[in-house]
Amino acid sequence: MKIQTAPEMPVGNGLSLLLVRWQDQTFADGWRFARDWFVPEVEAMALTLLNGVSSGGAARRLGASRSFHGVGIGETMADLRSLFTVSGLPDNHRALQEIAVGWVEAGEQEQPSSCTDVATGLATPAHFERVIHEALRTADGAGKLVLGTMRFPLMDKRLDGSWTLSAEVGRICGQEFTDDSAVQMYRRDRVDFLFQCSPANLADAARCKERFESLRNGALGPCELRYQPLPSTDSEAMDLMARLRSIAEWRQSR
Repeated sequence: MKIQTAPEMPVGNGLSLLLVRWQDQTFADGWRFARDWFVPEVEAMALTLLNGVSSGGAARRLGASRSFHGVGIGETMADLRSLFTVSGLPDNHRALQEIAVGWVEAGEQEQPSSCTDVATGLATPAHFERVIHEALRTADGAGKLVLGTMRFPLMDKRLDGSWTLSAEVGRICGQEFTDDSAVQMYRRDRVDFLFQCSPANLADAARCKERFESLRNGALGPCELRYQPLPSTDSEAMDLMARLRSIAEWRQSR
């Protein structure tokens, strides 16, 4: 089947304009949650149309990303059709097939509907991002919630990817974070968490940091604890989700 492509167009303002038009159209066509639309694969898909190249690979990756974030296959395919609509192109049946294939493949591998990572007992990356999306949609979420990160250099490199380490990190988080509404996620050399900014919760995080630093006689190395407020604008939210997603992709590609 011949791939439908758009005439070559300059990237830059053209990309920004296309993304805005695509977003407006997909919202009008029934996209449910505005804040979870933008992922890095959206931009990559738009670029294929701007540059007039085959969109099959980009569509498959976008389908996988949508599945990873819990978006249904019908909504995923309708979103892609919205892009063709604003581009003035007929539906690209090859791209629609590829986005469906990517969605199914990711669903088989990642089980995005699950909230819990079986290795740690903590949140899966997909669930953690969904929790952040929900917090961003709450009127006072950005003022009361903080996003924290604990990173350690893994002094003992043999622990990189260790299942036993994953279980130990999950157990420590479960013991030290006492607020049931707090959500934590572990990936390789970092724990990301979201909670209400309160003295008790900050104390929990400090204890967790101390436990990590003493684990296995300091095998993880010194732990760096940082906080940041939740984004206050759509642009900042998109940047945050892109960073979280890129970390998850690195982890999955190992």
